[in-house]
Amino acid sequence: MSQKYFSGRKEYGVVLGASNYSGDLSQGLNIKHFYPSAGVYQRYNFTDYFAWRNQYSYLHVSGTTDGNKNYDVQGLNFQTNVHEFSSMLSFDFHRFGTNINNQSSTPYALLGLGVFRFDPHRLDAEEVNLHAANTGMRKNNYSRVQMSVPIGLGYKRKISQKRNRGAWIVGVEALWRKTFTDALDDVTGTYPDFRAISDAQGEGSAQYSQPQVLKGLNPFPKGTFRGDAHLKDWYYFVGFNLSYRITPLICR
Repeated sequence: MSQKYFSGRKEYGVVLGASNYSGDLSQGLNIKHFYPSAGVYQRYNFTDYFAWRNQYSYLHVSGTTDGNKNYDVQGLNFQTNVHEFSSMLSFDFHRFGTNINNQSSTPYALLGLGVFRFDPHRLDAEEVNLHAANTGMRKNNYSRVQMSVPIGLGYKRKISQKRNRGAWIVGVEALWRKTFTDALDDVTGTYPDFRAISDAQGEGSAQYSQPQVLKGLNPFPKGTFRGDAHLKDWYYFVGFNLSYRITPLICR
């Protein structure tokens, strides 16, 4: 009868790669707006197939209407750091989790819940805080802390594992975050009246609500669509991960 060896449950790892976003100010894949991003995580393998992963991620995302022939006239842009904590269920498509006789590699899927904080600024004027400027002249400005649903796919492989020792695991993954806000890029709804926002909040708020006026163009009429009201923003990460399974192998 073959002998089985417990391969440990706890892993600690890092993720390194690039982040981007999809929303009102992204054009397709938005290649020019990939930025370095990183994260750390703790993973608990509770069966050969399932694990729970808690992760902190730092990402940077941006977007602009510049270069989009349909919307270039708006002159809108943004950038923001995203600080996220997420908790995700991981499913391995092959036995990988807790036994030394399991396979040495597997594709996997991730699904969970997250909370993130963002704070959009102008891409071409970092000192301009778009949330503080209340560019939409909102009666109740949007919260900069929001919920997300991480959805991911990846592939990982054990590169070393010995009896009574831990194991190094390397992988590649893509992790998308569905959000429930349209304000990650500070572009929502319709334009307020230019004169009204200038009188109520100051000329700076009016100008960055309708930045085309900085180029000598006329303000858009009140009620003109500023963004797609039906489109919620997404942000995502693609890259590599490296983890170490620290629990020693125990004969059982």
